[in-house]
Amino acid sequence: MPAIAATDLVVRLGQRQILRGVSLALAPGERVAVVGPNGAGKTTLLRALAGLIRPRRGQVSLRGGGDPSQPAARAGLGFLGHRPSLYPHLSARENLAFAARLRGASGSAARIESALENVGLAADANRLVRDYSRGMQQRLGLALALLPEPDVVLLDEPDASLDAAGVGDLPLMLDALAPHAAVLFSTHDERVAQALDARVVRLASGRLTEDSRYAPAPHTPTTRGQAAPRPPGFVRAVGAMIAKDARVEWRAREQVPTLLIFTLLAAVVFDMAFIAALGSEVAAVALGVLWVSVQLAATLAGTRLFASEYERGTLDGLLVAPVDPSGIYLAKFALLAIETAFVGVAQLIFLSLLLNVSLFQASTIGAVLLASAAISAILALQSSLVVNARAREMLMPLLAIPPAVPVLLAGVGITLGALEVTPAGQQGAWFGLLAVVAVVFLTLGTVLYPQAART
Repeated sequence: MPAIAATDLVVRLGQRQILRGVSLALAPGERVAVVGPNGAGKTTLLRALAGLIRPRRGQVSLRGGGDPSQPAARAGLGFLGHRPSLYPHLSARENLAFAARLRGASGSAARIESALENVGLAADANRLVRDYSRGMQQRLGLALALLPEPDVVLLDEPDASLDAAGVGDLPLMLDALAPHAAVLFSTHDERVAQALDARVVRLASGRLTEDSRYAPAPHTPTTRGQAAPRPPGFVRAVGAMIAKDARVEWRAREQVPTLLIFTLLAAVVFDMAFIAALGSEVAAVALGVLWVSVQLAATLAGTRLFASEYERGTLDGLLVAPVDPSGIYLAKFALLAIETAFVGVAQLIFLSLLLNVSLFQASTIGAVLLASAAISAILALQSSLVVNARAREMLMPLLAIPPAVPVLLAGVGITLGALEVTPAGQQGAWFGLLAVVAVVFLTLGTVLYPQAART
C-alpha cells in the first residue's frame, strides 16, 4: 500500500495549467526527488499533495486512502514549503513546542530536544528566529517538518540556503528524525538526490517522467519508532493558536499599541474640534468617538489578521496541521475580539475622564465587549477571504462598513440608554441584535473558511 499516491492530477492557477495528469506513488520508506526547471510546477505539485491546493481533477491519498483535505490524514504528514513556517518573534524551541501541540506529537519535550540536536540548533534553541540566518531558519524548518516522526514528508527544495555541511547533513537528519517516512522532495541539484539515495522523476510541461539513470538501492521500510501522533482536540488546538498569537503580539507589539495611540488621539482631536462648537452636546461627541474607535480599531487589526500569516509563510504550516481549518478562523477571531475589546474599554475610560461623561458603566462595558465580538466575527471572515487579494488594504474597510452598521446602531442605542438619553428598557433589544450578528458571522466563518483555505 503506497504511503502517498497521486492519480491524474490536473491543477490550474488562473489561466495557466500547471499540472497535466500527474500520477505518482511512493512506497513506505521510499525517497523520490522531483527535478525540473523553474516554473515547471514542483512547488504546485507538493502543495497539491499536502492538500493546500484543490486539484481541478484527480485524487491524492495519504497512507492508503486518506484525503489530505481531512485533518486525520494529515496527522502523519510533514511539510516544508518554499519558506519555513516560522514565527520570527518566537524562539526555535517555542516554534517547535507550538508545532508539537498543534500536531499532537507524543513525548514532545524529548522529541523537541532530539530535533534541535539533529539539525544542529541545540546551542541556539532559545534565540528568537528573527535573529537566525537563512540557513539556520531552513534547518529549523526541517526540524518542524520532521518533528512528529511523520509517515509522509514533503519538502520543497530542502537544500535551499544550506551550506555544504548542511546539505551533507540532510540524509542524517532524515535517518534520525523520520527513518520510516516516504520522502518526496524537489531540488535543482541532482547531487542532493544522489546523496539521499532517491529515485528521480522529472517534471516538465506539467508532466512527470521517470529518470532511469538513477537507480537507488533496494529499500526495506523501517518500523515506526513511536506511536502514531494523535491529532489534538479541537478546543486544545484553538487554545494553542490563541496562546501563540498572544505571545507573538506581546513581543512584536505590532497591533495593540498602535491601535491604542490612534484611538486615544482620535478622542483628543474630536474633543478639541467639536466640544466648543456643540456646547452641551458632549454625549453626542462621546458616542461618535467611542463607536468610530471600535470600528476603526477592528478594521485596522483585521486587515493584518490573516495577511501576516500569509506573508511570512506560516499560514501553510497551520493548514497542513491535523486540525480543522475552522479552528484557525476561530483562533484569529478570538485574537481580534480581544484586541478590539481592549481598545474599546480603554476608550471608555479615557472618554469618561476627558469629557466628564459617565460612560464607564456595566451596560456600556457589556456593549463594547459584545460589539467587539460581533465586529471581529465579521472582519475575521472578510480577512480570511481576501488574504490573497492585492488590494486587501482598500477592500477591507469597504467590506467592513455595511455589515457592521447593525453593530454600530446597537452600540449607540445601548450607550444612549446608559446616558439616560433614551429609555434604559430598550437596551435589551440592542443587546439581542449584537448577539445575533455575532452568532451569524461566527457560524458563517466556521463553515466557509475550510472551503476558502484551499486555493
